[in-house]
Amino acid sequence: MSKLTLSIDKDLIEAAKREAASRNTSLSQLVSTYLRIITSEQPTAKLNEEDLPPATRALSGLLKKANVDLDARIDYLEKKHS
Repeated sequence: MSKLTLSIDKDLIEAAKREAASRNTSLSQLVSTYLRIITSEQPTAKLNEEDLPPATRALSGLLKKANVDLDARIDYLEKKHS
């Protein structure tokens, strides 16, 4: 494993440390997970549910059983935002 030195606002570091503690992980592991997600070639990296923030975790899986027409939703959003 390699070390990395970053310059980050002190308040952000403290907030990130609290977030890591709330997930029972280290700040290094939290940053590693984030970097792994954003550098993944897959559009959505597969995460363990415990890696998700509490609000996201609560919503996880809600749409699995929903009958959603994804193409219609994409068409709607493209028209709305173009």
